[in-house]
Amino acid sequence: MSIEEFLNLSKTHGIDNLQLIEFQDKSLCLSALNGKQKNFITTNDTSYEIKAKINKKYVKHKTNYLSEEVFTILKEKALNIESNYEDFLIEEDKKTKIESPKEVEKIESMRILNLYSLIRKYHYITDLEINYSVSNTSKRIVNLKGLDISTSKSLEEFYVQATAKIEGEAYTEDDTIYSTSRDINFEDVVENVLQNILLNKKKRKIEAGKYNVILSETFTSCLLGEFIKMLSKEEIRKKTSCLADKIDKCIFSPKLTIIEDPTNRNYPSYTKFDNEGISTYKKEIVKKGVLKTYLYNNKEAIIDNRKSTGNAYSGISAVNLYIEENSNSKDLFKELSNGLYITKYQQTGGITLNPTTGDISLQVYGQVIEEGKVVSTFEPSILTTTIFELFSNIKEIGSTKEFKTYKTASPKLLVENMSISSN
Repeated sequence: MSIEEFLNLSKTHGIDNLQLIEFQDKSLCLSALNGKQKNFITTNDTSYEIKAKINKKYVKHKTNYLSEEVFTILKEKALNIESNYEDFLIEEDKKTKIESPKEVEKIESMRILNLYSLIRKYHYITDLEINYSVSNTSKRIVNLKGLDISTSKSLEEFYVQATAKIEGEAYTEDDTIYSTSRDINFEDVVENVLQNILLNKKKRKIEAGKYNVILSETFTSCLLGEFIKMLSKEEIRKKTSCLADKIDKCIFSPKLTIIEDPTNRNYPSYTKFDNEGISTYKKEIVKKGVLKTYLYNNKEAIIDNRKSTGNAYSGISAVNLYIEENSNSKDLFKELSNGLYITKYQQTGGITLNPTTGDISLQVYGQVIEEGKVVSTFEPSILTTTIFELFSNIKEIGSTKEFKTYKTASPKLLVENMSISSN
C-alpha cells in the first residue's frame, strides 16, 4: 500500500490527524577475514513510524508495512492507554522536493580482499578482519495537513581489526573511518593499524598517580556519545543529569566549544529535520566552556514554553556533535613531552559516564610518551575522573577532528592531571 493510499484510508476510519515517517535504507556490506569473503549483504528496507491523535490521545505505532490493520492497532492503543501525555503533530502544509535514497554504488570487492596482502611484511599478524559498507538512506514525513518533507544522505564505513601474536601473547588493534564522499584510503588505514599493533611488543605497567594525557579522537568521540544523554531536557527535568541549572554558567575550560551541526552534508549524520519534522540547525551547545542550551524535542519544549531545538530522534539525541578544533594548535605530543596517549577505553554494557553524577571510571588503553615520542604501550589501567574535571583540565585542543562514531567527532585533547591507576 502506498503512503497516499494509507493517508486516504485514515479518514474512512475517523482519524483526521495522522502523521507518518517513512525510513528507507539501501546498503551494501562486505566483510572479509584474512583475504577471504565472509559475507556480502545487500539491504533494501523500508519502515514506518505512525503517530495519530484519536479521542484526544496521542498513539504511536512502528511497522514495516502499511495496511488497514494498522488503523485497528492505533484505535486499540487509544482505547487501552490509561493516561495521555503531551505530544505534538505538525500543523503545517510545508512541502519539499522528495528525496529518495540513491541506488548504492558497487563495492570494489577485490580491492577490499587484496588488503590482506599488506600483512606480508608484518610476520606477527595472525588475523586481519575488515568490514566495509556503503549506505544511502532517507527520511520522509507526511501528514493529513499537507506536510510532505524529506531528507537523504550517503555514508561509507570502514572498520579494520588486526590480531597479532607477539612473544606468546595475543594483541588486537582496530580503527573505524566514516566518510560521505567515498574517499577513504583503505590501504593507509590498514597500514596504521598494522604498525600500531607492534607497539605492544613493549608494554609497561604504570604507577598510580596524576598524569598529563592526550586523549585520542576515538576516545573523546565515544565519550561525547555518552555525554549527549546529559544534555537532554527530559533528563534535566527528571533530575537524572548533573547539568541541571548550569545554563549560561562556565562549567568547562574556556578552550572548549561543542557544536552540533546536522546540516553539514560532509558529516555522517546529515539531516534537514528531526523525526518530528522540526528543522535542524547548527548550534553551539558549549561555547568557550559555557553551557548555552539543552536539547529539546517538542514535548519538552511545550513543557518549557519554548521552541524545540530539533533533537527528536530515538528519544532526545544529537547528530554530528563535535568538539571544535583549534586551527592554530601546536604538535600535542611535543607539548605533552612526557605522559600518556590514551587511545581508547573498554566499552561494556555498564555505565562509563554516569549522567546523574558526571563520574567517569574507565579501563583505558594507550601508549607511553617520552620527550614527545611514543616509546611503548601501557598495560590496561583505570582512569578515574568526572566530566567536569576532564573538560576543565584541557590545556590544548588539536587542529583536526575525526568522526570516530557516526554521530560524534573530536580532535585530540591535551588534558592535565588525570588520575590513573593500574588495573
